[in-house]
Amino acid sequence: MQPENPATPPPARRVIVGLNAAAESAVIADERNLPYARLPNGIVLQELWQQRRIPAGPNDRPEAEWTLGPAAPAEGAVVRILTLPAVHGLPPAETNLHTDASLHVITMLNGELIVVLEDDEVTLTAGDSIVLRGSMHDLKNAATEPASFVYTSFPLSMSFEQR
Repeated sequence: MQPENPATPPPARRVIVGLNAAAESAVIADERNLPYARLPNGIVLQELWQQRRIPAGPNDRPEAEWTLGPAAPAEGAVVRILTLPAVHGLPPAETNLHTDASLHVITMLNGELIVVLEDDEVTLTAGDSIVLRGSMHDLKNAATEPASFVYTSFPLSMSFEQR
């Protein structure tokens, strides 16, 4: 499925390296038509990688039956590109603090992202990263340009109540 909305970022490219017939490292896949979804709040989510088990095996590939959505995995890991739309003069959305039993690593590609916490907030720009370990948070874009970031998520080994 290809994006049709002009506000949708260009499709992400995924190049997968493996071994060729001579057991040498080589490109085994070069893909642009990756799964994506537009969430009800306008966020575009592009699925780069899904890892069912950790540690990963050398021949693992994403599994089609895994559903594409914002939820963090209960096992394994996901790597996604998320793009928050620009606000274009609209009033800021209500803060929706939420959490799950996951470790999230966010690395900004472009734009500006505000990470709202219970007792603080931090603004990230291109090249910045943040690590959220089961933390209450909300993500906002108050700028006039979309904000895109790589989002990697792993389940936490501790129980959710221990955060």
